[in-house]
Amino acid sequence: MAKKLTISKLKRYAWEEFSRYIRRKECLETTGTLHYGTCVSCGQTKPYKSLDAGHFVPGRGGAILFDERGVHIQCVKCNRFMSGNWVPYEDWMREHYGKDVISELKINSKLPKKLERDELVEIRKKYKLLADELEENNE
Repeated sequence: MAKKLTISKLKRYAWEEFSRYIRRKECLETTGTLHYGTCVSCGQTKPYKSLDAGHFVPGRGGAILFDERGVHIQCVKCNRFMSGNWVPYEDWMREHYGKDVISELKINSKLPKKLERDELVEIRKKYKLLADELEENNE
């Protein structure tokens, strides 16, 4: 009998596919190619491998972890080394979503949400399919 994956591993696998989808989708939106994308914080265009799927609201809580409105491409420098480079990210969010969505994401980030095993499996499947389709249709 196969050993069940832990919730932690399921979350990591779901995040990998979600992140791949966000980065591929936004590379296409910002540069028209799967191979380069433009950071929402600093505006620099970087190779795909130098891009992260960065959360607008820090903490990666369950209630916002997989909310597409709050996760966008950022260069590694802005996301990891500048703690999200938050001020220009918020300006970008305000321009693209407005203050109501920003408020909603900030409120939701404080809400506890336990992601269940089946939910994580479905999130992984959904975003794997979406990312695969982007890659197949844009090579």
